Order: sequence, then C-alpha cells, then structure tokens
Amino acid sequence: MRPTVRSRRLGARLAGHRVYAGLSGTEVAARIGIHQATWSKIESGKTKLSPAVLVRAVEVLGIAGDAAGQLELLRRKADEPGWWQNYGDILSEAVQMLMELEADASWIRVYDGTLVHGLLQTREYAERVITAGSPHMRVADIDRYLDLRMRRQKRLNDGMRLTAVLGEGAIRQQIGGGEVLREQLRHICQVVSEQDVTVQVVPFTADAHAALGDSFGIIQWPDETDPQDAVYVDGMTSWTVHENTGVVRSYLHAFGSVQGQALPPRESLDLIRDVIKDL
Repeated sequence: MRPTVRSRRLGARLAGHRVYAGLSGTEVAARIGIHQATWSKIESGKTKLSPAVLVRAVEVLGIAGDAAGQLELLRRKADEPGWWQNYGDILSEAVQMLMELEADASWIRVYDGTLVHGLLQTREYAERVITAGSPHMRVADIDRYLDLRMRRQKRLNDGMRLTAVLGEGAIRQQIGGGEVLREQLRHICQVVSEQDVTVQVVPFTADAHAALGDSFGIIQWPDETDPQDAVYVDGMTSWTVHENTGVVRSYLHAFGSVQGQALPPRESLDLIRDVIKDL
C-alpha cells in the first residue's frame, strides 16, 4: 500500500503516543496481538489500521478522551477514497499527494512571481495557462484539469485560510487578453472580501528576496500534534512535495523574505484595482 498523507499522519501520532508511553514497537505489537512488522507498517502509514487494532492500541498506549476520538476520525479518513482519485489517470502521484495535503489543510501560504496562483484562478485564466503549458493535451483532458482546479478552490469555502504573495508581473501580464485578466483581478478582489484570503503583491521596485525564481506553497494542518508543515514546489513540468524538516525550514525562510518585500494587503488591493482601471 502506498502511504497516504492521512495514513502517515495517523501512524506518526501513534508513534508519538508509543514513545510517550515508553514502549518499543515490539512491546506494543505483542500487547495488541499483532506482528511487530505490522505495527511498523502502521506507524509508517503503509498498511490500513482496522477499528479493532486501533481500540487495542488506544488501550495499550493509555490514550483517552479527545485524543482517542481524533485517532478514530483520522483512521476513518485514511480509509476514504479522495475525490481527486477520479482524476488519477491524468495526475502524477505527487499531484495526488498535493490534493490530499490540501484536503485537510487549515492554512496554505503560497508564492508565485509570474502567475496568479491556481487557488485564485478563474476558469478562463486557468484554461489559457493550461493550454499554453501543454499544447498537445487532449481537449477532454484539458476540461478535466480545469474541473480539478475549480474543485480545489472549494476548500476556500470550508474555512481554509490562504495567504498568497504574487509578483507584480502576475497581475499585469495579460494572459488570455485584457478582458480575461480584468475578470481575473476582479475575482481576486471578490475572494479577498468574501473568504479568509490575504493577497499581497511584490512590486517591481522591490529588492531581491530569497524566493526569486521559485513558485511554492507551504501547507499547515489544524492540529498542533500533526507532523511538520509540508511544502510543494511548482516546477515547469511537475509538482514536488517536500516534508524534510530542513527543506521546509528553507521555504519558510523564503516566504518570510518575499513577504517582507511585498506591499501590505490593503495597498496590494489598491494596486490591483489600479491595474483593472488601466485595462
């Protein structure tokens, strides 16, 4: 079984409780009545966890109250197929992992110097970006990619927080033409007013910063007992997901650096509205 984000988070929580209880994996497995190799796979997210085994693990590890309830909720979620799996024939494993990361995220911080980020794109803007980047893609697949991108944005209606830092080039380059860009910028203003979304623009006059040439997102989950943040990097041909502590720390620094060069949110919206007028 390929570890999923949710199964790894469940395994990491159980491993944390085991360490806190002062037990080895071999001891826990013996008390539960399973093989040590099976428990090892549970902690690494490589095998499904049955309700009965989780009940025994909770007893053995002395987990009570809300913590036990959260583990059961995460176990059920780990067994649920994600809606993005319907697009598995056109998505790489890394992109499917990104969909799963976003599905449970409480806060996503993104930086893109040249494009409006996908979570903020209108369908018309997204269509031009996708077709330009994949000129040989079938029309049917383009439509599915667009449906996927629009569906990802529904998370903004579910209380997920988004902080997007965009380069000034992203709000000025007339992708799809002036009318498409105008509607795109109006959409940004509307989303900011209606959702928990903050947009900041790095003006052309800004100095160098640590995120130059990059496009990435930092994903955070709601429970502080979850593993560290994850980072996805948007490359020319694919997305890459990083969970290594050192890599995540580097991108946290890069985001802080570029955000420090960006205009405050209100001034950023003023600039966006000025661009709309100029169009």
